[in-house]
Amino acid sequence: MRAVDIGGVAAWVAAIVIGLAFGVASAWGALEFGRASFADSVGQWSYSRAAGSRTADPYTRAIVAREGLLALNAREAQYFSLTRDASGAPLRESCIYELAGDDLAARWWSVTLYASDNFLAQNGDHAEAVDSTRLQGPWRVRVAPVRGEAAYWLSSRAAARGFVLMLRVYNADDGWRPTDSELPRLATVSCAGDAP
Repeated sequence: MRAVDIGGVAAWVAAIVIGLAFGVASAWGALEFGRASFADSVGQWSYSRAAGSRTADPYTRAIVAREGLLALNAREAQYFSLTRDASGAPLRESCIYELAGDDLAARWWSVTLYASDNFLAQNGDHAEAVDSTRLQGPWRVRVAPVRGEAAYWLSSRAAARGFVLMLRVYNADDGWRPTDSELPRLATVSCAGDAP
């Protein structure tokens, strides 16, 4: 019977564990830090030209899958996300915002509020989205934890700090390219705890 070289086995096990740890860490880093290069921006909104594209590389596809975006073909839908206010601060549940815009050159579009966990805010308000069937011509939507006197409202109650507004544009007119002046603009009205 041959003796087992414990030192050699331990070296192999250590090499495998280190290799696995390095692989997991590099994949996590590529996905986490790759989000910055994933997004282009138009005004306050971020988007990816590769989302829904046949030319998307494996990292882009992994980021899309991780973020939970079920992206249609880029000719069918374009996706824009807004995560920060005009000052660059993450969107907060304790703030009141006003989102203002006009009709977009598309068959249909919507704006949906997702909580910081990328799911709909669990608040029972039934005010998670607005769309082009209700908003025609110039429009304003209050984004806040309570409706107040607003005609249109997206509830941020229970959305926490870092919630996301997602604009989806379906079947945009041929050749439509979003510009800062065409996309809705978000303004901060007030935030709880701010000095008067």
